[in-house]
Amino acid sequence: MEAFTLLSQTDELFQINPKQNVALTNENEINSNMQESAQELLNYYVRIQGLNCSADWLHTIEPRTVRAVMKRVVEDISAIDSTVALLYEDQGTATEHSSDSSRKAHSISVSRHQYKSNWSNYTPSHLDSSLVSNMHKLFSERIEIFSTVEFSKVSILTGIIKISLKTFMECVRLKTFSKYGLQQIQVDTHYLQLYLWRFVVDENLVHFLLDEILGSAVHRCLEPVLMEPSVVDIICERG
Repeated sequence: MEAFTLLSQTDELFQINPKQNVALTNENEINSNMQESAQELLNYYVRIQGLNCSADWLHTIEPRTVRAVMKRVVEDISAIDSTVALLYEDQGTATEHSSDSSRKAHSISVSRHQYKSNWSNYTPSHLDSSLVSNMHKLFSERIEIFSTVEFSKVSILTGIIKISLKTFMECVRLKTFSKYGLQQIQVDTHYLQLYLWRFVVDENLVHFLLDEILGSAVHRCLEPVLMEPSVVDIICERG
């Protein structure tokens, strides 16, 4: 409701004569206060939903499938997308999407290249752990996690996903992984990569954060051996 309409209804309700010399709150001040309140509520909603999508990530055994919590995250993000769409139009500069089938093939191709070039041949003798840490720190510093959210669906979903993946990353950094634990993170991050790109302003943002999650797991692993990318693809397709 615009401030002018609100003021008119208030004047009518309380029988206020605007021509009288009375110290009343002006229209610009009301507009400003309402905008600030709306922004705070929107930012709070994004943070809460982001944290709600980020619980219980790390209990794992030898990877045979995508964990149920990952599927729940994708389902929750999809549900939030539908809810937000009732209030906000799909405004903003979202990534131009191709069809699901072609996008999935492209995403798998990108994932294979990234995982093989960065991590598949990783051993402590081949890649110094400090280099891994510094490389991923460089990626993360380019992304502001708690940035101001715009009043559009794609901005809201981008904010929620950034918080979810940042929380995932912080959980990884507090754990020590076995070989299978690392491989489960590899499967899970690839699964998220396949599905979360469609909700954000720029899909590279998702790639960067998921790469950092996997890199942090490598850094925290006692026996860093990754699965073949083709096996990861098959597991995620079954999932």
